[in-house]
Amino acid sequence: MGSGHLRHAQRLAATGLAELQVASTGTASRKLFADNVQYVPLEADEGSSQLHFAPTSGHLHYAPTGKPIVERFAALNAGWKAFGPDLVMVDVSVEVALFARLSGYRVALRRMPGVRTDRPHRMAYDLADALFAYYPQHLEEPLHRDSYAQKSFYLGAPAPHAARPVATRASDRAPAQDCEGTRRVVVQTSLAASVDSSMLVKAAVRSPSWSWEVIGSVHGATDRLPENLRLHGTVEHPEQWLDAADVVISSSGHNAVAAAAASKRPTMLIPEERPHAEQAVFARMLHEAGGCAMLESWDEPVDWEGTLAKVAGRDGTALARTLLVSQDEFTAGLRRMFSSLCES
Repeated sequence: MGSGHLRHAQRLAATGLAELQVASTGTASRKLFADNVQYVPLEADEGSSQLHFAPTSGHLHYAPTGKPIVERFAALNAGWKAFGPDLVMVDVSVEVALFARLSGYRVALRRMPGVRTDRPHRMAYDLADALFAYYPQHLEEPLHRDSYAQKSFYLGAPAPHAARPVATRASDRAPAQDCEGTRRVVVQTSLAASVDSSMLVKAAVRSPSWSWEVIGSVHGATDRLPENLRLHGTVEHPEQWLDAADVVISSSGHNAVAAAAASKRPTMLIPEERPHAEQAVFARMLHEAGGCAMLESWDEPVDWEGTLAKVAGRDGTALARTLLVSQDEFTAGLRRMFSSLCES
């Protein structure tokens, strides 16, 4: 699991609805969960010289052969056998979902945004006992909804850091702002960022009345930056930065968008490149359903001064109303899915 998927597992654990076992790569993530959550460490397989990639004729996404894969799936099977789950929730591997089903377990597979009409996704969607999504039903693509409505559960996104107060202006809880610029735009990238520093430099240069604070990863040269642009890397409490923004620019990864929505600051989404156009599709879903401002990419020609001023004038709560649900609503949706699958 990546960090985003682990955060979803933490939210599931927080509901207390079921005994939980979490399987993820390595041992470091064990500390993210309480002692009552069983944890199965899986050996990393990416980059191993022992992997061999034979063609699968388009039936699977990732199915190398070799010792790391043998051991990884053996550990999964042993963990399930010892735990005896009523349901295996898979986030998000098609191959793991198929393996769980063939091992005799009921399977709930995560439905994610993106162009997922390929053969492996269709097969996994057809074979899964249920599909669950961390967004509301009104965001779903009509074609998918028509095909899988009878087995789909739309849980929504519980607001992260829900207990914190809402910032009212950039000066309320802003980290020290010694950059030039009278207004603040906070850029939030994904961990596996595809944002090039040159794009940020161009944007900052073309909007001199704004200070640009970038949290998260970027790539490219960072030694010659304009005075109104600062790169902070990964920060411990990103919510404090988002709360302090006049405008938030965020990648369109699920957890990044949820964090931006929870800040209740005017937000613009700029998707990063991902398989199956995941972020691009998610940004368009939110734009079409709730009017969230978006650009197709950082390469898009933009009047940054005018665009930021326009976004700053938007309703900062719109994205939250479109995407987020309360913890009680999230728990109730999860309970409905568990009841439907585990008591039938």
